[in-house]
Amino acid sequence: MTGQIDSPKKKFIDTALRLFSERGFYGASLADVAAELGLTKQSILYHFKTKEALYAAVLTDVSGRFDVIIEDVARLDQSAEKRLRFFLERLLDHAQHAPCDGRLIARELLDNLDRVETSRKWYLKTFLDKSVDLLTDLPKWRYRTEAERTAAAYQLIGAVSYFAISEPTLQAIWGRSKLDDTKDVFLSTLLLRL
Repeated sequence: MTGQIDSPKKKFIDTALRLFSERGFYGASLADVAAELGLTKQSILYHFKTKEALYAAVLTDVSGRFDVIIEDVARLDQSAEKRLRFFLERLLDHAQHAPCDGRLIARELLDNLDRVETSRKWYLKTFLDKSVDLLTDLPKWRYRTEAERTAAAYQLIGAVSYFAISEPTLQAIWGRSKLDDTKDVFLSTLLLRL
C-alpha cells in the first residue's frame, strides 16, 4: 500500500486495525469503522465487499510490517548473533511504536478458534519461518532439530511481544526508573538463555 497513504482504503485499514486490536474481530463492526471516519458502512463496502475482506487487508498490512523487519535483518552483513540481536531490537522497537499490531495478533490468536479450521491464508507464516531460520544460522543451534529451533524462535518473539505490551503496567508497578533499567538489559538477558 506504499504510495496510498491518504487513500480511503488506507484510512479504512488503519481505523479497522485500531478497532480490531481493541475489540477483536467479533467486537468491531464495519459500522464501527465507518462511524469512526464519519462515513457510511456502504463507503467501506465499496472498497471491501465484506468485513472478512477488510480484516484480511488489515492482516496483510500488519504482516507486511513484520516482513520488512525480517527483510532488514536478512540484508544485514553481520554475524548470526548480531543479526539475531538486531532482529529482537527491531521487534521490540516495532512493538513499542506500533502497539496495535501486537494487540491485533494477540487477539487473533485468542479469537480465531472458530475461523482457524477454514482459514486459507496464514499471514505471518513467512515471518515465522524466517525467524526460525535466524536460529539455524547460529552455530549452537545449527544442529538442533527444527522443532527445537521453532520453539526457541517462538519463545523469543513471545517474550519480546509480552514485554512490550506489559510496559504500561510494569511502569505503574515498578516506576519508570526500574522499568528503564530492566529494559536496558532485557534483550541481553533473553539472548543469554540461548
